[in-house]
Amino acid sequence: MKELIMKLATASGPAGAEKHIREILTELLEPYVDRIETDVLGNLIARKKGATNNSKTVLLEANMDEPGIMSIHVDPQGFIRIVPVGELSPVRLIGERVRFTNRLWGVVGVEGNKAPKDITFADLYVDIGAESQADAERRLPIGTAAVIDKGAFELGENRVAGKSLDNRVGCAVIVDVISKLGDCEHNLIVVLASQKEVGSRGIRTAAFNTNADFALSVGTAAAGDMPNAERSNLQLGRGPAIKVMDRGIVVPPAIKQILIDAAKRANIDFQLEISPEGTSDAGQILLTKGGIPTGAVSVPVRYRGTPAQVVDIRDVEQTSRLVLEALKKL
Repeated sequence: MKELIMKLATASGPAGAEKHIREILTELLEPYVDRIETDVLGNLIARKKGATNNSKTVLLEANMDEPGIMSIHVDPQGFIRIVPVGELSPVRLIGERVRFTNRLWGVVGVEGNKAPKDITFADLYVDIGAESQADAERRLPIGTAAVIDKGAFELGENRVAGKSLDNRVGCAVIVDVISKLGDCEHNLIVVLASQKEVGSRGIRTAAFNTNADFALSVGTAAAGDMPNAERSNLQLGRGPAIKVMDRGIVVPPAIKQILIDAAKRANIDFQLEISPEGTSDAGQILLTKGGIPTGAVSVPVRYRGTPAQVVDIRDVEQTSRLVLEALKKL
């Protein structure tokens, strides 16, 4: 599991330009599914037929994209002006190496001597080593996206840090579940969704086309076990978090109980997640068509939204066990 997480976290996948991470996930899933495709919005959709003709349809989902930046202008000195794609702090980008989807590297700089609290994206630029405006325009087309170029690394025996663990750990859980599931009673549709970081756009169309009877979304939730952290009961190393609510969903109590019962059957330690300021794809799935019964399980993560997030591998492994148990007993 650790190697899988580190591989996925190192891949590039800015919202709307997920080609690199999608290719990796396609290769990982293909041996275990009957059919796999990419839709108009870039969602990766895999299907596995159920064991009987009367099988229900279950949607298993995680988003694969990450926040990034996009080039919008080249100034006369050849520096690239940028805007965010998703939620990123401009201050945290300063000095970071980024890689554009055309494989070009750059370093984020900031103009002037502003106080950190006053810095906006209008103050940032990317230095790609261009010697002139014409040189930069030749090498980097306007509208090219980029992400922070920082590999994942181990933090002790059981923890990993990386730039996009939110939500590559959710993708890792789904890959692990599908590889271990074997025959399934129900028809299974796996969606590794695009564009979650810009408003859960990918899952809106993907869920609409599934006609699912039940859905389970796998994501992350902010841990609160760091010094002076925002209030949260979630801790690393205490197991998966079964979602109760976030800003976009109040999980139906009966669905929440299905996950709690699955955790108890499998002797999995679990936590309950209440994230009033957080978002997930689960809310969009729940509101699809006449409503799809939707549950969600999250991996606690420290430093969400920063270039170096931290998860506990044991939480990820136990999340995979919980999802497996829930799928087998639906």
